Amino acid sequence: MFQKGDKVRPLNEPGEGTVIDVQGSKVIVDMEGLTFHFDALELVKVEFDSMIKPSMTKVDVKAADKLRSITAKKELEKFQTPKNVAYELDLHIHELLDRYEYMTNAQILDYQMSCCKRFLSEARQKKWKKVILIHGVGEGVLKSEIHHWLHSLDKIQFHDAPYRTYGYGATEVILY
Repeated sequence: MFQKGDKVRPLNEPGEGTVIDVQGSKVIVDMEGLTFHFDALELVKVEFDSMIKPSMTKVDVKAADKLRSITAKKELEKFQTPKNVAYELDLHIHELLDRYEYMTNAQILDYQMSCCKRFLSEARQKKWKKVILIHGVGEGVLKSEIHHWLHSLDKIQFHDAPYRTYGYGATEVILY
């Protein structure tokens, strides 16, 4: 009855699509980039469209749009961000700025700390649970400055980030 490539229209919904696959009495249809499954009795080939009287009212169209919206939301839920994700900020100056050659060490440290503070503020606003601050090993100036600042904050814990992933050059911050 239906074959791949046929143009079809659902009897009880607006729009039309192209048959992707036929599995017995089930027909899989692509409608504007979304895949829908129909029984063969729910479809009509577009070439026979004039034989069927339109039965969709405005209320039916709104209901079908609402159903499509619900289906799309359920599809998006599959791609939600996991809860235990650790967000990272690499504080190496070459990752933050393209041009920094004319900055003094003090200016670089100030800029890195301001980025760090903005990042942690954003993390709190977005209710993130864990962030990683990548500061590198170097002489330890940035790390000690970050740890000194973190000691002054409430509702956080921090420790060295996992060695296997970050070596000795990162701090993990847990936000409460």
